Amino acid sequence: MLKVALNARATNVVWFDTLAALLEACQVDDPDWVVLDVDTKDGDIDELLAIMTRITHTQWVLLTDGAPFPAWNHHAQDMAATVFRRPIDKQAFQHLVIDQMRGEDRGQSQGTPVITSQADQYGYLLGSSSPMLALYRQLQRLGPTKANVFIIGESGVGKEHVAKTLHGLGRPTDIDGMERRSQGGDAPFMAVNCGALSPELIESELFGHVKGAFTGAHQDHQGIFYQAEGGTVFLDEITEMPQSLQVKLLRVLESGEYRPVGSTRNQKANVRLLAATNRDAQEAIQQGKLREDIYYRLAQFVVTVPPLRARGDDIHALTTHFLAELNFNHQTTVSISDNALEHVQHYHWPGNVRELKHAIEHGFLLSNGCIEVTDLPANVMADDPSTAVEALSLPEGIRLDELEKAAILQTLARCQGNRQRTAKALGISPKTLYNKLQQYHALSSD
Repeated sequence: MLKVALNARATNVVWFDTLAALLEACQVDDPDWVVLDVDTKDGDIDELLAIMTRITHTQWVLLTDGAPFPAWNHHAQDMAATVFRRPIDKQAFQHLVIDQMRGEDRGQSQGTPVITSQADQYGYLLGSSSPMLALYRQLQRLGPTKANVFIIGESGVGKEHVAKTLHGLGRPTDIDGMERRSQGGDAPFMAVNCGALSPELIESELFGHVKGAFTGAHQDHQGIFYQAEGGTVFLDEITEMPQSLQVKLLRVLESGEYRPVGSTRNQKANVRLLAATNRDAQEAIQQGKLREDIYYRLAQFVVTVPPLRARGDDIHALTTHFLAELNFNHQTTVSISDNALEHVQHYHWPGNVRELKHAIEHGFLLSNGCIEVTDLPANVMADDPSTAVEALSLPEGIRLDELEKAAILQTLARCQGNRQRTAKALGISPKTLYNKLQQYHALSSD
């Protein structure tokens, strides 16, 4: 069956009558697939086991009569090999082996490799849609100043990239006949995620502390404001900052001074302050998440970063950018199908640019050389009618073990039988997937 099916597809198949001949060939070239009858005892089994360990990318298919052989079982589990016990289930063999071999041949030849980015760039930001061009013009005017800027945008739009671009736009300016530099160049940029630090630590992190200020303060610590001297402090998710600390930050904004924890002396704050949130600022004020006085101090200028769904052709350009970077970093030539690209362009991207980047990485890892719709994350695929129907085709009242089996087999089918891709998509180890498939195979043989 294997010979007829693969020869008909012009797949490069080499047949060996003896184990010795296979061993000799493996010394010369690493095969993509090896289908081996392990009941053949005509050669050096130990040498073959060593080769199985050495050739890590080869997919092994083992045929056996089922007699216990611990050495084979151990290697099959460690390498996520497919083991068929006689009598061999032809349908399972077709699904797990032949279709997968054909899929690899098709995947390697589909589409034009994406090796160049089509995304224009401004500072740390990518894209050239009308909303982004308007943003760039705003940043050009604000960049050279020392004005505080409040950046508003949904999660994943790139608010920190906006802050870094504002910081980098600092350049010499002539004021009253004197040349002054705002930021940029070698000036430090310090970013703090206010939601990632505990209320007990964030004050010390921002303003520093002196030795003995609290339990565990064994030496002086210079805070972010000191480390960012002459540069920029970026407070991300400022609405997550405790109200008590917002009061102290207000004092810095009003007087330009701060006091390290446990100290009796004030220090000057020579920094530009940028802040960001993914909340609506007025709602945050009403909910008590953000003090109104500190908002108006920070919001000398408000910059709104557009969501990805409002950026039109930028979605296509960013897709090429992320895929070209992946191909460059991994020395590959992966492409993306027209169907997948169209699907990406029509998805609503609630996670914005961050979600798009992760989706392209997901498709890159699961593809056979060309990203298809089925290689994209499940939440992205949900917009596709064919995958949506399949996802909803489970009968009512299905048992939990049957639900797990259906999820594994459907994912295996979407990954064209590739066990490594299936394991990654399901978030389980290849060994766990192997054990599950062996269990299903044993049940079907009973």
